[in-house]
Amino acid sequence: MGRMFILLLAAMAVTCLILPLVVRPAGAQPSPSAPSEQDKMVKDVVTLDSQINDINARLAELEGRSAGLQERIQQTDEEIVTRRRRLVAKRKALAARARNIYVNGRSNSVVMLLSSDGLDDFLKRSEYLDKVNRRDTELVATIKSEAGKLESSLSRLKESKAEVDRVASDLESRRQRLAESKAEKQKLLASAGAQAPQVQQQSQRVESKMDQINPAPTGRPTGRFLVMVATGYSPREPGLSDHTATGLKAQRGVVAVDPRVIPLGTRVRVEGYGYAIAADTGSAIKGNRIDLCFDTVEECYAYGRRTVRVEILD
Repeated sequence: MGRMFILLLAAMAVTCLILPLVVRPAGAQPSPSAPSEQDKMVKDVVTLDSQINDINARLAELEGRSAGLQERIQQTDEEIVTRRRRLVAKRKALAARARNIYVNGRSNSVVMLLSSDGLDDFLKRSEYLDKVNRRDTELVATIKSEAGKLESSLSRLKESKAEVDRVASDLESRRQRLAESKAEKQKLLASAGAQAPQVQQQSQRVESKMDQINPAPTGRPTGRFLVMVATGYSPREPGLSDHTATGLKAQRGVVAVDPRVIPLGTRVRVEGYGYAIAADTGSAIKGNRIDLCFDTVEECYAYGRRTVRVEILD
């Protein structure tokens, strides 16, 4: 009986040693698979679509601003012409009156004195004429000042339009890039062969998810470059998976961001990492933080934590 009890204890001890080796801890994620060719194509198609959409938006914005400024310039031009005509007409009227006073001033004063009911009436009429003259002079000065302000405003408008037109001067090259991006996308889908429908559908689901997660457009970055704190992660780290917030497979070239700072779908170039697309989020990724996906845990640990410049691409 004693020997059986000892053997039972020994069997239980062996079982306790073996079980941790074969039983996965509760809550752990399954080991992620390496990104397939289809996964890579989905990322490339989403990246190209992001580029196409951004170029379209920028083109529409530049064209709208240029058209709006041109309309304001035309309105200001017309208003300046009207003010100048008023100024010329008023100056002519004042000149004619001044000449009349110069030529007939004495006789007019005598006529006004003789036709007045008394001295008070004469003084009132003289005071009235003085007021009219002062108001005419003030009106000329006001019209002249307003015309000057309009001309300054017109000059600023023309400068603004010149700046917008300068920024939009590469519209044709951008359109060419857009055509090339579309052609490249079609080429990618063609190379997918029988998988093309799945690649297209998955890309559309990813883009739709990005639109859902992104905040209002006011969150778009205002600068071409951002200084950010960068960290690295790998889907092969214990407890992590290869799923992202957008449905895009976690792989090198995918980065996690705060959508209020960099909207999902934005193409970026990270100093020391390369080109990437913002396609993931994280509870710790807030503000000027960016998390870079690496294929291996070793790369992730070697990268550590850095302060980098992130270029926002078109």
